[in-house]
Amino acid sequence: MKNLQIHVSHNVQEKVLYKHGIEVDELKEALKYGKPKIIKLEGNTYMAITHYLRYITMIFEYNKSIANVITAYPSAESQIRRYNKK
Repeated sequence: MKNLQIHVSHNVQEKVLYKHGIEVDELKEALKYGKPKIIKLEGNTYMAITHYLRYITMIFEYNKSIANVITAYPSAESQIRRYNKK
């Protein structure tokens, strides 16, 4: 998943900002600088857990090097442990 392009629809941007307090720029920076751990869920759906300024979890669909973000939110304790596990 190198050269991953992030696409966040306007509806998802609003939801993530107002419900979870995450701006799109923060999400992109966290993915770029935070060394994300990417976990395949099912089909073309993946979960990325990353840490830059804070821990963030992102759920996205991956297709032809484009990640279409479904949602993003502050990571739960179990996700943080999973991220920090080597």
